[in-house]
Amino acid sequence: MPTPGLRSAVVRTLFDFCGCVAGGEAKAGGWPPDAAGRLALRAHLRDQDDLHLDTVTHPGGIVWSAVCACALEQEVSLGDAGAAAALGYELVVRLAEAAGADHRRRWHVTTTAGTVGAAGAAARLLAPGTEAAAVAHAASVAGGSLHGIVERAGTRFLHRAHAAASGVACARAAAAGLTAAGHVLESGRGAFEELAGAEAAEQLTAPRAATGLEQTGFRLYPSTGFAHAAVDAALSLAPLDPAAVEAVRVAVSPAAAVALASNPAPADDEQAWWSIEHSVAVALISADPDASAAGRGPAETLDLCRRVEVVEGGTGWSASVEVALASGERRVKSVDGPPGHGDRPASDEDLLRKWRRLTGRDGEPVLERLRTADDAEPLASLLAFAGIL
Repeated sequence: MPTPGLRSAVVRTLFDFCGCVAGGEAKAGGWPPDAAGRLALRAHLRDQDDLHLDTVTHPGGIVWSAVCACALEQEVSLGDAGAAAALGYELVVRLAEAAGADHRRRWHVTTTAGTVGAAGAAARLLAPGTEAAAVAHAASVAGGSLHGIVERAGTRFLHRAHAAASGVACARAAAAGLTAAGHVLESGRGAFEELAGAEAAEQLTAPRAATGLEQTGFRLYPSTGFAHAAVDAALSLAPLDPAAVEAVRVAVSPAAAVALASNPAPADDEQAWWSIEHSVAVALISADPDASAAGRGPAETLDLCRRVEVVEGGTGWSASVEVALASGERRVKSVDGPPGHGDRPASDEDLLRKWRRLTGRDGEPVLERLRTADDAEPLASLLAFAGIL
């Protein structure tokens, strides 16, 4: 880990990953049978794994799952694990950026790019020097229809598990000497058909101001990431008596937020999680950033939900919340984006609060041990200390 900034990003993303895994309970019995798949499943069960905002990818739940699975079968130091994770994140972010919005409209980019990132990270640990072959194998087998996300089916859990497990399998294939297609990315075929051409190749290899790992942020609220900026704005206006609120207008960006996460009448906890209206209503009433973790709210929350209008507006990941009170007063708050990202990075206390909510225990000893660990310390011992092994 060559720079303090990159080492800090390694520690923080690993800590967040451990919290997500420790807070996720087994959902499908003994499935998946492989370590990488099981870790990826658990990392996503609470839908809180990290987020690279610009590409709408969640690298950590897949890349760190592959890295940690490798650490279970051979001695991997924290330093080597961090270098492998940095490679994996970089592959995920660069591929997702180059593939662009057209790719995201048809494919679950966390899965497609995540498979490649997991393969590169695993190969770096299992057989250094075979990364290119592993990545080529992974680009050929990567998949994941976006429809599984649109329907919010259990397929989305399979996506994460498949990406991590397939990435490790591709690394093993490369280590065994299985030859890989040399031009799979630029061929114009398969999941990455958008990458054909010189422009995409230049984007994949262009110098960057910061690594993908350093650019990755954290989801700090217990609701869909599409609601986080709106929740942040609503919290600044809270608490409000719901009986005093006539109407709420929420403008959110990007457009996908309205298409995928607008529901003024959630029927159960999962629908409430995905409802911007519900998240905003809970925030306005409670003034508590963690209140949505309780699931679908009581009657007063659901009643306020129906008075929340969500529309597309703004740029990037911005949001604006306008509350019309019965008194005639109007209160408005706008934010440029959700906390935990970009120029609003998560603080240690933010990450610790999230850990406590996910796991029900104090994460400060874990964060401190990760922060002060020597790069030569075995990753497996740190994972055991974090309580995920």
